[in-house]
Amino acid sequence: MSRTGGHLILPESDVISLVSATVVMDLGKRFEEAIAYASVSVASLEPHKRYPITRAKRLSTKYGMSVVFTLRSSDTSTVQVFLPQRYSDVVTDADIHSINSECVDLNLVYKGVCEFSKAYLLALKPSP
Repeated sequence: MSRTGGHLILPESDVISLVSATVVMDLGKRFEEAIAYASVSVASLEPHKRYPITRAKRLSTKYGMSVVFTLRSSDTSTVQVFLPQRYSDVVTDADIHSINSECVDLNLVYKGVCEFSKAYLLALKPSP
C-alpha cells in the first residue's frame, strides 16, 4: 500500500480480495432473501384480507412476462405471489418503481374465485 498525490494505492491482490468479499456478501444477501420469500399460490391467500405489498418485480417465465408481488403475510413473514397474466399485463414499470420506492402504499386483496370463469379475483386497496 502506498500514497500518491493524496490517493491510497492498494496492491492488486488487495483490490481482488475487496471485490471478492463484496461479491460474496452480495450473494449471501440474495441467498437470505431467497429463503425469506416463500412463493405461494393466489388461492392460498386468505380471502378479503389486506396484504401489504412490500416489493414488486417483473420476471420472465416459461409462460411469458409475469409480475411478482412480495406481500407481508404477518408481522414476521413475507410471501411472494405471481399475479395472474391479466393482472401482470396492466402493471407498468412505473407502477413497479412506485411500489419499490415506497411512493405508494398498497395492499393486495384476494376476493375469491369467479363462479363462472373460475378466475382468481384480486383488488388493490390503499393502506388504511
